[in-house]
Amino acid sequence: MTNGYDSGYGSGGAHVSNKHEPTPDLLLQAFNQALRPYTDKVETLENEIADLRAYIDQLENQRNDVFAWIDKRGLRPDVPPSIAQQMDNASHASSTTHAAATLNAQLDRKITIVNFDLHRLQDDLNDSLPTPSFSACMLKFLPDISRLSSLPSGPRYAFDLLLKLGGNLNSHGGLENGDEDDLAERRAFYSKLDGAMVAVVRGRFSEEGESWGVQREIKRIEKTGAYLRNWGVEPYFPHTLEVMRDGIGSSGHGGHGSHGVHSGAQQSEQATAGGAAPDYQ
Repeated sequence: MTNGYDSGYGSGGAHVSNKHEPTPDLLLQAFNQALRPYTDKVETLENEIADLRAYIDQLENQRNDVFAWIDKRGLRPDVPPSIAQQMDNASHASSTTHAAATLNAQLDRKITIVNFDLHRLQDDLNDSLPTPSFSACMLKFLPDISRLSSLPSGPRYAFDLLLKLGGNLNSHGGLENGDEDDLAERRAFYSKLDGAMVAVVRGRFSEEGESWGVQREIKRIEKTGAYLRNWGVEPYFPHTLEVMRDGIGSSGHGGHGSHGVHSGAQQSEQATAGGAAPDYQ
């Protein structure tokens, strides 16, 4: 019912709205405002990280190019230890044995070149170089051979390279002179090789186990030792032979036992008495 009057305040009166506007969250606004400098900084840092990652990728590509350049020229044995470690680690990414095989090939080539140059110098002088000079050149390779022996499959390569160093001195000549100072220098040289070889032999036993033909290598060393003994140079790799024989005895390695080893030593001594020096290539 109506009493004849409008319920409002007239046709031009304002109507009160029942819809309420949300009250601004002043606390949230203040928080976002305070946080904005930090979010901007995080965004800036993320952009910098992305740029740095791109730069690192570029440096890694350049590093790989440098490593390839070094290997192409056979210079891996000559690089500083820190770079050598990086090259070995990079090689492991493609193959666990690649680093050892590559370093061995380059070391072997370098030893051959140095040995050839020393012999050519002797030919030019028409005289033998002093044994201390020759042995000092060969001993320069021991640190790199030690590095090689620490790599996977490296002990096998290092074993042959150490014997090659000894064989290079054997081919140097001068034994026929019988000079005591010369013989003493040779003994000192072989003693240093022997000390390095002990660790290499233990590494071979650890890596290769019973698959290593130890007895053949023992006879190989004993044959050279018998030749040098005729000239008054002994012992030849005594500690190495001891470790190798102990390895055979402890694991039944090789299948013939120590008796066969000593018999082989006697046969080698008889075969090389007065003969030519065993050849190591």
